[in-house]
Amino acid sequence: EVEGKKKWISTHSKYKQDALEFVRNFNQQTKGREEPKPVPIALREFTRQFLEYSESVHTIKTTNVFKVTFGMLERHFGDIKLKEITTKELEGFFTKRIKQTSVYAARKDYINLSSAFNKAVRDKQLMENPCHGIGKIRIPEKLPLFFSPEELQTLLTVIDKPDIRDLVEFAANTGLRQMELLTLRWEQVSISDGILILDNRTHTTKSKKIRTVPLNRKAHEILIRRRPISETEFAFTLNHRAVSQGYITKLFKRYVLKSKLNSKLSFHSLRHTFASWLVQRGVSIYEVSKLLGHSSVNVTAIYAHLQTDNLRQSVQKLVEPSN
Repeated sequence: EVEGKKKWISTHSKYKQDALEFVRNFNQQTKGREEPKPVPIALREFTRQFLEYSESVHTIKTTNVFKVTFGMLERHFGDIKLKEITTKELEGFFTKRIKQTSVYAARKDYINLSSAFNKAVRDKQLMENPCHGIGKIRIPEKLPLFFSPEELQTLLTVIDKPDIRDLVEFAANTGLRQMELLTLRWEQVSISDGILILDNRTHTTKSKKIRTVPLNRKAHEILIRRRPISETEFAFTLNHRAVSQGYITKLFKRYVLKSKLNSKLSFHSLRHTFASWLVQRGVSIYEVSKLLGHSSVNVTAIYAHLQTDNLRQSVQKLVEPSN
């Protein structure tokens, strides 16, 4: 068909067999013309282009994680054509990563590459994403590590910087992510209403959705105390200066070691602490999920093991007399 109208073409053949052969060749040629071909690009050049794109839409931390993944990919494949990276060869790459590093590193690589190859498909550099033929790498479920009330109090007593003590205590009472805290501006806070709004203006939340966070009494008191003495637009600073994630992470680890608590406790454990304490006090997983800003309640399910009262009542029914 040409522009919706049928057009007849002669086979110029006297015999049926010759005519059929003409039709087969014609169909193959037509199919070849209709099938789009990917824009040829080598892995190294694709990496450069994608990281440039990532810097414009992601945080520096996220872009650096992509850099690690692509570095490992090029070390494994070399600077091959992007279209030559097949599903089977990618499976070999992930298997090697699991054996040499960890299942966690392999899963992060899978997520990164799946995202990058989706963009390659959109840009016509690949016809299909080779990651789509691979099942998502599953990681073993781990219990979230969190502070007990006594441990948090012990930690707070060894923190000798009031600014950092406020930051830590606020994190445990709001569940905010580290970057959400460090980029929180006073314009996002309504002290009179006792709320703060993460509106994606100064920092894009992980779910990319606007989130309103209610403040409990302790968190509210911290902001009321800090507001009059603040000299910058940021709610949390150190000596009136903005601080980086890397600095806070290292400083927090020093305080944990100084307090002689579990050395595996990290700043992110404060977010786990917020969620775990709520669940232990009977708050539903659904409500905790909303407060944390999770994309799905399934993500929050890691805290479900802390809700033991309902289960205890259920098994007790086995020994209770039936009516």
